[in-house]
Amino acid sequence: MPFTLKPAAGEDFFNREELLHEMLATLANTEVDMGFALIGPRRVGKTSILKEVASRLNQRGEVVAIYLSVWQLVENTLKEFSQELTTATFDAFKPRFATKHKLKELLRVPAKKVYGLLKTLDIHIRLMDEIEVELASREKRLDAGSLMENVFNLIENLSQDFGVRSVLMIDEFPSLIELKNGKRIGEAIIRKLRTINEGLQNTVLCISGSITKTMEIALLSPTSPFYRQFIVRKVGPLDKSSVGGLLKKNLTRPISPDAIDEVYSLTYGIPFYVQFIGRELERSPQPSIDRSSVVQAFAEMLQEEGDVIFAQEFYGLNDKERAILRTMAIGDLNKLSEIAHQLNETPNVISKYLEQLVYKGVIDKQTKGRYDITDPVFNSWLRAKFR
Repeated sequence: MPFTLKPAAGEDFFNREELLHEMLATLANTEVDMGFALIGPRRVGKTSILKEVASRLNQRGEVVAIYLSVWQLVENTLKEFSQELTTATFDAFKPRFATKHKLKELLRVPAKKVYGLLKTLDIHIRLMDEIEVELASREKRLDAGSLMENVFNLIENLSQDFGVRSVLMIDEFPSLIELKNGKRIGEAIIRKLRTINEGLQNTVLCISGSITKTMEIALLSPTSPFYRQFIVRKVGPLDKSSVGGLLKKNLTRPISPDAIDEVYSLTYGIPFYVQFIGRELERSPQPSIDRSSVVQAFAEMLQEEGDVIFAQEFYGLNDKERAILRTMAIGDLNKLSEIAHQLNETPNVISKYLEQLVYKGVIDKQTKGRYDITDPVFNSWLRAKFR
């Protein structure tokens, strides 16, 4: 199969079978009312896992899986989130509706026409009321709590009326605190969802998060709203054996053991970068792939594609944050005192910016006074670009 830079699914999906088996068995079991929380750095494969689990669950008649990523929002408002989740819900239940209408288009017509159309379907009147309230909310403003209750009631009532179990997957869940409803909502939305989730009988919530700090706010610390409400699983990079298996599966030419070692060393086993280098290697005209081929492909990736992958993330930071990252990468520095000295600033000033970068998920705080750039390939791009 070809290398892909999109979330891998179906025949493109590779590895993680033990975790998939656990999730599928648990989420399909109506005796278990806990979902999963997947935690791991960006580009490590959490979205691929969620989408593959959703695909396999939807092949079972008794489960409907609904997937939505908070990062796919454009306006980043609570209203947009509710609209996207409503659309995703209809899409997931679409095979169960006895209508030829496209449900995405159905949401764009006036609420009265939707109500009239749904009266022709075998759906409980309570469900129709929920849909009417939700669609009306696009025209008038509702408070955040009511809006969330309406959306989740829609999923719950659909599940009950069709006699199925719904699994709602919200990718990058902690980013919900960045949503706006006139102003930034903050952590209150997480607390509200905890209350709503407790009342669900036919819906199980699964979440993922890349940023350790915001996941801590949501569920990891004892004071978090969702503390001990999920089965928590950490998703890490692929091991060397899995990297080799992925490359051999997709490459049409032989690759040497040294080349596999080099791919693993440069990518740290992060699936997105393994796929990226694999795609570059597949384009090479050489009859076989050795270590030098990998080194060249990685250098070209950083030079030609690095700006596409990393520039938005980097230039979206403020001047001081960018200066800190450049200093850390170029000087291979990770101690607060060293970074502050190099930037001719006091440790107190630099520590505030470092904590902001931790909150944004760009760096990790390893121990007191020690920080590392979260994505090692991002670190390599910084070093290559600014040295």
